[in-house]
Amino acid sequence: MTVREGWHPIAASDDLPAGHIYAAQLCDVPLAVWRGQDGTVNVWEDRCPHRGVRFTIGSIHGDELRCQYHAWRFRSGSGACSAIPAHPTRKPSSAIRATLFPGVERDGLVWTKLAGDQDAPPQLDYAGAVLRAIAVNCTAQAIEIAIARAPLPGVRLFVQPVSFARAVIRGLAEDVSRLAEHDAALERLRRGLERAAA
Repeated sequence: MTVREGWHPIAASDDLPAGHIYAAQLCDVPLAVWRGQDGTVNVWEDRCPHRGVRFTIGSIHGDELRCQYHAWRFRSGSGACSAIPAHPTRKPSSAIRATLFPGVERDGLVWTKLAGDQDAPPQLDYAGAVLRAIAVNCTAQAIEIAIARAPLPGVRLFVQPVSFARAVIRGLAEDVSRLAEHDAALERLRRGLERAAA
């Protein structure tokens, strides 16, 4: 399985309040992550199929995302274009749609994958709190090796490969009262990894 075929957390559930489009990136692919009116989590390539403008500078209207450039609207769930304001009487072609990736909300995190079968992300059943995401200027592989060598007790950590030389550590902690301690440990991990990569 390649990195693109694996499930990765790209946001926390709290990053998706109503009306907000969250900008994420996975393996150099920019993503627009947002929640429809019915609670559906959408993970789309951050690029309108019309002129390539970033969806993350657009706006959410109910169960539709509206592109900022020409106000084309796209439906939650399907990514299908629902309206083209310059041609209000014309039904948009079914071929006009956003590029979608699977989005699953589980254990306070939003997971996606860029390729492969439509299997499900890992079933964690991990009660606890979502840790603050930590961006690290090194490879995802270096982070995974460091985590395997020195795991944090009571914490599950996951790596979001942003690009070849940048990744984000995301995690879940069993004990909410130890969040500050876990945060400090992750900061030490980040500093050590970035010193080694320099």
